[in-house]
Amino acid sequence: MNRRFVNLVLGNYDAHIHSLFRLDVAKHLFYPSTAQAEAANAKQETNNGGGGADKPSKPPGLKWPKTPRIKWMGRLPEPSMRFFPLDAGDDEWRSYDDALMLLRPNSSEGTILHATDGGRTVIYDADKNAISATVPYFDTSMRREPIVFSVPGAGAGEKESLYVMHSTINSPHLPRPPFVVNKDPYERERPSFSIISSAVVDGGRTIVVSSDEKKGAFGKVVEFTYCFDTTTREWRHAGDWSLPFAGGAEYVPELETWIGLSSTSPHHICATDLSSAMDAGGQAPTPEHVWDDFTPPPYEVSKVVLNRRYPGYVLRRSTDWWPSKHSLVSLGSGTFCILKTFGITRSEWVSGGFQEDDWPCGEEFAVLTGVEVVRCNDDGEGGGGLRMVKHKSKRCLLDHDHWLF
Repeated sequence: MNRRFVNLVLGNYDAHIHSLFRLDVAKHLFYPSTAQAEAANAKQETNNGGGGADKPSKPPGLKWPKTPRIKWMGRLPEPSMRFFPLDAGDDEWRSYDDALMLLRPNSSEGTILHATDGGRTVIYDADKNAISATVPYFDTSMRREPIVFSVPGAGAGEKESLYVMHSTINSPHLPRPPFVVNKDPYERERPSFSIISSAVVDGGRTIVVSSDEKKGAFGKVVEFTYCFDTTTREWRHAGDWSLPFAGGAEYVPELETWIGLSSTSPHHICATDLSSAMDAGGQAPTPEHVWDDFTPPPYEVSKVVLNRRYPGYVLRRSTDWWPSKHSLVSLGSGTFCILKTFGITRSEWVSGGFQEDDWPCGEEFAVLTGVEVVRCNDDGEGGGGLRMVKHKSKRCLLDHDHWLF
């Protein structure tokens, strides 16, 4: 593991303040060694998920359906920095929808680029706790969560480059891909584009993005993938398919494969070889490995009859998990931090001629999981399969007026 910290940004919906937290993942999400993680996993399996041996079931009663046992992380540490919305400038544009990203993800874990909704930028060095304003402004808003690519230098001594895109790729500095066309804003059936997955291949030379488009009155979805050559600055069509990831995938040199989150729910961590799939006319790449990092429980309902004389009147309680966001952060050497946010809605109602959702209670929290992907053989030579070793999962509660990314 090359990175010790993961940067978490907590946004406030009302005040539009972004608070930057640096989470020590080595302390909270990882065991000291792979062997200790495997021993802890084996113990949890033999101990019935931490609940001890199976016991005789009691008569059913009215209880809230159980949730998985995940340790609470407790309160987040004090933020390293708070980014307040900038005052309106001469253009009377006030910053609300800001973006924060690592400026040099391959060489530094503490250099943060803060881009405001109006395109103004500052650099924050978390290690030195210092602000710099020497980076050029963006000509357009990068929006809240842009797609960021780090491309290493082509030659010795060359620094890595940062490519930033949003879903419409509307930037004057990068050639527009063929699938983005100028449309009349008042046209009724204009296409709706969104980049759904991405990766960097060819040693950093080529950026690959997959997008989908809804066409027609019935919303038929068409998928396609394009490649951008950072040297020639040209786009080419790779195929009418999409990468098998949800969001970005990271290349792991030690494993010679790409690791990301699967495009199918519940978005487990997966491995896919993209080395030959980017050839023109190639087949759609498929995941070679998919591992269960965390699965939310299914929708459950518990019930009890209120009165035996009137069996139709039943009090029911339900617990429903719904996923909100998911992302994967590479920590180096095949280790990853997976962030998934969920909402839980608990409802209570009486059935029997009428229904009352008189106590819908919701909460939102994030589940952070540390995992590593290693070869099945111990000598590290090529040819062996891959396996995932899960370390720790922690969850932290989010206020209703905050979001985490």
